[in-house]
Amino acid sequence: MKVAGVDLAGSPTRPTGFCILDMGLYAKTKLLYKDEEIVNEILAVKPTIVSIDAPLALPRGRCCLKDDCQCRKAGHLRECDKVLLKLKIKFFPLTLGPMRKLTLRGINLTKILSQKGFKVIESFPNSIKIILGFPGKKEGLEKLRKALIDYGIKGDINKKKITEHELDAILSALVGKLYLEGKAVEIGDPDEALMVIPNPKIYNYLKGNLI
Repeated sequence: MKVAGVDLAGSPTRPTGFCILDMGLYAKTKLLYKDEEIVNEILAVKPTIVSIDAPLALPRGRCCLKDDCQCRKAGHLRECDKVLLKLKIKFFPLTLGPMRKLTLRGINLTKILSQKGFKVIESFPNSIKIILGFPGKKEGLEKLRKALIDYGIKGDINKKKITEHELDAILSALVGKLYLEGKAVEIGDPDEALMVIPNPKIYNYLKGNLI
């Protein structure tokens, strides 16, 4: 089994981190741009699951992200976002300016991949950093890279010039691997949106008593 991790950029002109991770924690990473490139890579590898770091659904009652639409009254947060708040995991609401393009791109990419028969999950690398205790961005990319090596990640993690996008793609893929192993949970409302995060109970994060 293999997992594809995608650190999706909001625009195809900016780099998207892409990772293929096998169950032995061997990672192959690269940077991609257009949706077509991402889809073609996934079609070539045929992973068991695709884990995308981006919002993949709108809040219940929202038909769009336009400020002048009546659906705006439905709110800015999904149930999965509210669980993150309870877990004290910070995130940017998907209705925030720059997040809107990312959300719409994520929804469109998910639709394309689902139609091609792939299982797609929404992941959030910041959740795995916090729950598993990996270094955050403020501590520098090198500390995160070394922490992932210590965890057991092999392969392209050893590239000297690996980018933050590729590191986040590895984290996203790792969430997918944990999901396949039963070590991750889906949070949120299945009729709205589900996000996959490492199981806080397994990793003794906040004693796992909030979900």
